Amino acid sequence: MKNIRLFTLAVLMIGLSISSYADGKKGIRAGFQTSNLYYDGSGMNDISKSFYVGLFKENKIIPMLHIGSGFEYSQIGSYTDGDNNLTLHYLSVPIYAKFKIGPFYALGGAAANFKVGEKYILKGIEVDPIEEANWFDIPVFAGVGFQFLMLRVEARYHWGTMSLYDGATDAFKTQYFQIGLGVAI
Repeated sequence: MKNIRLFTLAVLMIGLSISSYADGKKGIRAGFQTSNLYYDGSGMNDISKSFYVGLFKENKIIPMLHIGSGFEYSQIGSYTDGDNNLTLHYLSVPIYAKFKIGPFYALGGAAANFKVGEKYILKGIEVDPIEEANWFDIPVFAGVGFQFLMLRVEARYHWGTMSLYDGATDAFKTQYFQIGLGVAI
């Protein structure tokens, strides 16, 4: 637990320090997201569809390399069938490196995800979960994008690295795909 707190503090400090640069580009991004919960590497159920929205800040290190951070809200869920579903609500602080050639770029990084809500529906009725999911996750991600003037189109895939439930003999992890638009100013 102490390591998680130290890592969280480090991620937040890096994010704040990156956002303090005056010459960086700022922007907003939002888009469509698909997600699922994975048990020992295998998808558990149907894919959940939702959205994400956030702010970002980037700084150019050298002409082709940028470092960025942000703040995002997303819903990550899993459907077992039409009447049962689990939805987790996260606030995320991503930190990433972006390699840009012309209008195209590739990016990769990690995020500190903080759970701010959890909703479990069983047979169409909202119930309290038997065991609440952990409050924190560290997904790593990779993506590609295209930027034209101020507009960006970006796709990213995220892999959760921590089990959703403490003491589980096998790992329950999240994975999600995001595709969206951004505007940089």
